[in-house]
Amino acid sequence: MRIRPAELADLEAILALDHSYTTDHVWQMSGQNSAGEQMATFRLVRLPRQIQTPSPYEPHVLRRCLHRCDYLWVMQAPASHEIYGYIGMALLPWHNTGWIPALAVAPHMRRKGIGTQLLHAAVAQARVAGLHNVTLSLPTKNYPATRFCQTRGMRFSGYADNYYAGRDIALFFTYRIK
Repeated sequence: MRIRPAELADLEAILALDHSYTTDHVWQMSGQNSAGEQMATFRLVRLPRQIQTPSPYEPHVLRRCLHRCDYLWVMQAPASHEIYGYIGMALLPWHNTGWIPALAVAPHMRRKGIGTQLLHAAVAQARVAGLHNVTLSLPTKNYPATRFCQTRGMRFSGYADNYYAGRDIALFFTYRIK
């Protein structure tokens, strides 16, 4: 397997990847507003059964999002042209941040280190660009991805309400480049 810059011909294969995931946990948010104080709390809740969750992006939205990335890499199978995963990153130098709007790995290739290798490629490029952070957004329902971020040294750094098409909250995780 090798990571390489994506080509225009890869776009359809990237869009065709199964972006869905299975989870048995979700992050629930509760908020409190009182005079002079606002507080948001996220609590991990175990679901009574596993749920299959579709991609948070419609294909046309994902296509536009990927076109706006400064870098887009794919993990390709060694003997074929099959795309196992991809990561896109937009440079935001005014924030000293590399923004990762999309990262996905084909379901049959998950938990094999592909996502980690793709994330390392993005961090390496952000370091070369002189950036201090790499930030990724995830739906609150994507517990497998939040665990992925946490176990790779990323820290919770914020949220945005009604971020995705389904009005789901986005959680932001940031990796600080040393």
